[in-house]
Amino acid sequence: MPPSPETPSFRATVKRIEALTQEIRREELAAFKKAEAAYAEVQELRAVLNARLTELRRSA
Repeated sequence: MPPSPETPSFRATVKRIEALTQEIRREELAAFKKAEAAYAEVQELRAVLNARLTELRRSA
């Protein structure tokens, strides 16, 4: 039974899977970089808060 006209060929299907895999890998890397940047910002903000708390304790 031949594939219907809407059914992509085996080769087209494999190429699409490869393209989607590459896209997922790029997105994961982008997501990782975004999470890494957010974590770095959180660390910086925590350092600022810790410094302020230390100042408040000294003045109290």
